Amino acid sequence: MAIQRRGRLRKSLTNPSKYKVVIIVGDDSEEDIVKTVDVSIPTIENQPIPSPNEMTLPLKVTKENGDKKFVFSDLTFSDNAVNFSYPVTSVMKDVNNKQVGEPLTVTLQVEDSRDARVRNVTIREVKPEQFRLRLVVVGDHEDNIVSAEVIFSDYSGPEPIPTELLLTDPIIKDSKKIFKDNTLNFDDPSAAADQIYYLVVDLKDAEGNSLGSTEYTVVVEGLEVEA
Repeated sequence: MAIQRRGRLRKSLTNPSKYKVVIIVGDDSEEDIVKTVDVSIPTIENQPIPSPNEMTLPLKVTKENGDKKFVFSDLTFSDNAVNFSYPVTSVMKDVNNKQVGEPLTVTLQVEDSRDARVRNVTIREVKPEQFRLRLVVVGDHEDNIVSAEVIFSDYSGPEPIPTELLLTDPIIKDSKKIFKDNTLNFDDPSAAADQIYYLVVDLKDAEGNSLGSTEYTVVVEGLEVEA
């Protein structure tokens, strides 16, 4: 069944007056039910005003792993919205514009196009009861980021073990820094797949100083079942 894995709000690199809304949908490569994603972003007092408040995201690409990337590139704000946070509600829709699954509301921080940032965070079961936490950092042109502290702030599924991790020694690939951890587990591993976890990722320099933290919503990906 299709699930929403994560979302992002980011300032456009090529057009600084525009922002991108990105929603990643997983587990729909075979059934191919989800055709669009409707997104709503509210107006919040004393914050830049989004326009439009409601939008439909078309499918931009289906990745090699089957994840679908839906993108809206014409969002604007009344002022610079970078580092402001908004509760974003997204609803998957089929070819007849009917709702697929339940709406998901997550708080997303607007990212600058040029700042070092976490591009994505995933938790995937790679073997029975063995999980891999992976995060990808981009934009660290000055090579300041040497580690990432990950804290589970809330969750709907079984308790993660441990609830705090420090990821070090990233792999450098095509200007990206890839942090991995293979020690993560859950108190009931068999029940972790498809559950929602809220993680705070704090990027750190060589002295352990924080370079910025953001909360992410991650849906645990279960083992791939061969047909």
